[in-house]
Formats: sequence, C-alpha cells, structure tokens
Amino acid sequence: MDVVYLRTTGSVVRRRGERLEVWKGDEKLADLRLFQLDRLVLVGSVQLTSQAIALLLDRGIDVVFLSGGGRLRGSLVSAESRNVFLRLAQYERFKDEAFRLELARQVVMAKINGQKRVLARYERNHPERIDGAARGELDRLLTGSETASTVDALRGLEGAASGVYFGQFGRMLGSVGFPGRKKRPSTDPANSLLSLGYVLVGNELGSVLEARGFDPAIGFLHGVRYGRKSLALDVVEPFRQPLVDRLTLRILNLRQLGPDDFEGGEKGLRLREEPIKRYFELYEEQLRGPSEGEGSPTWRERLTNQVDALRDMVMGGEVAPLYTWAG
Repeated sequence: MDVVYLRTTGSVVRRRGERLEVWKGDEKLADLRLFQLDRLVLVGSVQLTSQAIALLLDRGIDVVFLSGGGRLRGSLVSAESRNVFLRLAQYERFKDEAFRLELARQVVMAKINGQKRVLARYERNHPERIDGAARGELDRLLTGSETASTVDALRGLEGAASGVYFGQFGRMLGSVGFPGRKKRPSTDPANSLLSLGYVLVGNELGSVLEARGFDPAIGFLHGVRYGRKSLALDVVEPFRQPLVDRLTLRILNLRQLGPDDFEGGEKGLRLREEPIKRYFELYEEQLRGPSEGEGSPTWRERLTNQVDALRDMVMGGEVAPLYTWAG
C-alpha cells in the first residue's frame, strides 16, 4: 500500500487526463502516480477538485482529510464492498452474546499483553524505571479478562489496565513530561503524538474493514455509538502499544521531534507545518517496516491480515486469538 501525504497550505489537487497534479498558484508541485497509490491524505488547507475526486473514486483510492494538527475530519471511500453476506453475518455475530463476549475477550487480552511487552522491553535496559507492581497488576487484570463473564466487565478491565500502563508511560520518556493519558485536548507532546498515531491507524483500519465488506460501525468490544467506527477501534487495540506507543517513545527519546515542534498551548498541542511532515515520514517508515524482525510481515501487512482473520471468524462463527506482538 502506497500512501501520499499532502500538506502544503493553499495547494490544489487537479485532474489531468488519467493522472493527478498538485498545484499552488501557477506552480506545479507534484505529479501523483495513481497506479502506485492506495490512499491520499490531505492535511490542513489542501483542496481537491471535483474532477480529481471522481478519478480517485473510480480508481478505488481512499482520501483522508486531517486538520492541520492531525485531527480526523472525515474520509472519502469508493463504493462499498458488495459482500453483503459478511455484513449479515456480522450483524448475527453481534447479537450472539457468546461470540461477542469471546471476541471482546480476545481484544482485551491482546491489548494487555501488548502493554506488558512494551514495559518489559523497556525494563530490560532500564530496570530501575518501571515499577514491578505495575507488571503484577497487569498480570492480574489479564487473568481477570480470561474469566470475565460480560462485555461490560471486559471494558472495565481494559480501562483499568490502560490506567496502570499509562501510569508507567512517563517513566519511559526521557526528554518530555507526561501528565497521564489526555485525549482532548492533548496539552503535551507525548499525548499529541499518541492521538495522531491512533487516528492514522484507526482510519486505515476503517478503510480496510469497509473494503472487505464489514460495517465498521458495529463493534464487539466497543459496541455501537452514533458516528463512531467501533469495529475499527476493536481491531486497532492490539496494535496501539507495539505500533503507535513505541513510535511515540522513539521519536521523543531520540529527539526526532521535541517541544519546540508543537504549537497550540492549553487549547491542544499540534505539530507545526514542517514537523508534521517529518512525523508522517517516520510513521510510514514504521508501517512499512518488519513487525517482528527481519523477514516478518510489515505492520501494514499485519493490519490487513488481522482484518482478514476477523472476516474468517465472523463468517465461520468461531473466535480465534488475535495477533499479539511478541516483543
């Protein structure tokens, strides 16, 4: 999958025959090769002509609209998959309490295992920074998730585990402070990068789910809420820690980005125009890199494989363990 990010303020994407061009005023900035393009991400004040939209939809290329600070505004996807049988099966599995409970259980267990492994990996080099009691608490919550009898109970265990994990997250950051997980507004660099990464991965998964024929609004752990892609939130959970959290730690600890690269203050921090370009480059490098070492599937392939595995579960009616990062 090839993804292009456009972020030049005032630029316009125009159609020229069967290709696209990016212009700003009388200057052409870029040609876009559609045969290599799977997703176009527009950041801030970038315009798209109606002719360009038609060509992108005809070619099955998704378009994502982000604010200048990385907040998801919406997306444009081509015609939905015609796999109506998968959607019918998804609705039936959602109403099947046993299936829904077991799939929600696998989501929570995979997430807690990911949290444990991120902490353990950091602790190998910095044993003095991670509280051993936190690891014990995550083990307890993981055991609890194995026997929880309701989806609500699993949500409670997931929330408790996140509280324990993010209580240790600041200990892994050497260059910036961390006040705990704050989503809206994100008033510190770490939370700002976490939120941006989660938005990007969640939107990508939402598009893959729709392409496969799922209804992304019907989740098994996250349930149903107006305007929310709950199924994408389910699938993204096991990938938050090994993919986005580790990327955030690396960027900040290696000082690839720092506090001076952000703006916005107490109303919510966001990356400035040039630094956000650097972030997208680092994010794509992570997605295209091996997930478990040399020769293993890339993270982007892992995301797609997980959606395909979920499709098999829903169609077959049997839940299997979700992907868990080996660390």
